[in-house]
Amino acid sequence: MSDDVREALEEAARVYEDAAEELDLAAHHCRVAAGHFHDHAIPRAAVHAWAAFGHVTTAERSLRDQAEVHASKSA
Repeated sequence: MSDDVREALEEAARVYEDAAEELDLAAHHCRVAAGHFHDHAIPRAAVHAWAAFGHVTTAERSLRDQAEVHASKSA
């Protein structure tokens, strides 16, 4: 395997590791938001709900970018 291929695979692995971390953070914020909703603390729940959404969109963006790179190389 060439160095270029190894480097590309390492970069792909980093993209997926970073996306997983973002999704873990989103899950945490969802759990916190749920607790606040149970406690009727709507403003606090909303803050965590939006934070969760932000982490999800960050993960989605990086995965979408990775998919576009893959598509450009497979055409």
